Amino acid sequence: MLIKANAYTLTVLALIPMAVTSSLVRAAETKLSPELRTAIYGYQLENADQDGKVEDSAWELAPSILWQRQAANMSTRLSWQHETIFYSDDQRNKLSFNDLGLNNQIRFFQQRIAWDLDASQSYQVRNSRQGVFSDKITGAENLSKVQRLGTGLAYRSLPTAQYQTDVQLRFDTMDSARPIVDDDLQELSTDIYSASWLFGSNQRGLNFFWQYSGRWQAYDRSAGSDVSSLNHIAIIGVPIAPKVSVVGRAGSERVDNSSTYDNNFDFFGAGVEFRFGVRSRINVTMNRSDSEIAGQKKQTDTYVASDFLIAPTRRTRLEGSFDRRYFGRTLQLTGNYDLRFLSMRLRMSEAVRTQNAFEREQEELGIFVCPDGSNDLASCFKPPSDRYVPVFGESLQRVTLLNVELREELVEVRSTGFSLGYSKNRLNLNLTANDSETRYVETGNLNQNRSLALQASWRFNDNNKVAANLSIYRIDYRSGNRKDDNISAAVSYHRTLNDKSDLTVTARRLERDSTDPDFDNSESRIWVEYRYRF
Repeated sequence: MLIKANAYTLTVLALIPMAVTSSLVRAAETKLSPELRTAIYGYQLENADQDGKVEDSAWELAPSILWQRQAANMSTRLSWQHETIFYSDDQRNKLSFNDLGLNNQIRFFQQRIAWDLDASQSYQVRNSRQGVFSDKITGAENLSKVQRLGTGLAYRSLPTAQYQTDVQLRFDTMDSARPIVDDDLQELSTDIYSASWLFGSNQRGLNFFWQYSGRWQAYDRSAGSDVSSLNHIAIIGVPIAPKVSVVGRAGSERVDNSSTYDNNFDFFGAGVEFRFGVRSRINVTMNRSDSEIAGQKKQTDTYVASDFLIAPTRRTRLEGSFDRRYFGRTLQLTGNYDLRFLSMRLRMSEAVRTQNAFEREQEELGIFVCPDGSNDLASCFKPPSDRYVPVFGESLQRVTLLNVELREELVEVRSTGFSLGYSKNRLNLNLTANDSETRYVETGNLNQNRSLALQASWRFNDNNKVAANLSIYRIDYRSGNRKDDNISAAVSYHRTLNDKSDLTVTARRLERDSTDPDFDNSESRIWVEYRYRF
């Protein structure tokens, strides 16, 4: 294993290639965006362990700086925000936070080689039992300071190449500290090493096609045994008629945490593949498999599998597979449908990871284009086409499948997610729904999380808009005989005062209704926020 470096050392190392390449790039655009945000909060809290309601107010002061540089072969984004929160209640101490973010990418060799460096510091919930909607104003005691550092190197052949090559290497490290209120987790530190590859024919309609793909990951955990996983698959095809080929496939999967979770799975099979349209295909194979779970070999099994890609138009794509792994039948599915004003995304997946590794695997749906530094859906717009490339100062808004915990435990996660985005004239809508089941394989715990998030905004004119946000989490902690219904509803009015400043008034209501009355709580909050851009 590599030696973990200090967070600040890696951040400095991340700046070195920026300095070296800045003298080599031309026609670079640089943008410095300092900002000052201040807000006054008034809130009312009610918890099961308190007598009556608690009322308080707070003042927040938050200066920030965003620095960006973009050139033909390099892009850099560096952000810093400091928040200081003062409370009128003398029993609560002043709080301070620093959020940091660094993203740097350099491309070489006609954009085929990419080198990424990134670092961040943020504050997150690690255990959803402590409060899904905890934030810095009223729930800072439930937040863990999380530091992430990562670097990756990738090579991808040209799209027109006869043979496809896609290789990626990556290293990530994550540290999270104990929050003020104990969340039953200690200080965590995880190193994640990963590699993925894909080699083979670029077109499956050739006289003979083949592909070999795989993924390797290793997790070095501070609070548990190390975990390693490897899965790879090879497929070959020989045409027997126009649009029809005989296919053969073979592969294996290994997952080992040197303790209770040591599983092997091997398979091979053959079948036929039918191609239709420009890109669409579907194959069906008969397979035989051998598996070993926790040292116990299972009887050889015969099963049917399918792999498909359906893309009738350039706006529609559905890709997936129906297969088997050591823990049973699996279904992987991704789909998207894009119109000028409407986008839809569907995803079904089953994966084995440490839970904090999912942070890098959240799906970026790219539904809206937003100004850099903005988290307000009302300031974003639907791209005019699926080929739209954000210009300097813009980025695709990250709409993710919802994950409300940050732990380094090894988990099996089965998840289904759907997202819908609509933007036309003055109206913006975004709906995300997710249903996931998480099995903690080392402890036997099982959680089910069903969530729904709705964002909507209406722009009256260039200076006035209103927005609403609704988030619902229904979490079933089956091993703890506890169910929580978490609801957050907010509405806000935004007024642009001039080119440099704006004012926002927001009202929000939070509620948690638990089958364990000791965890019931609610919050009503209203605040006024002012931003000034220098």
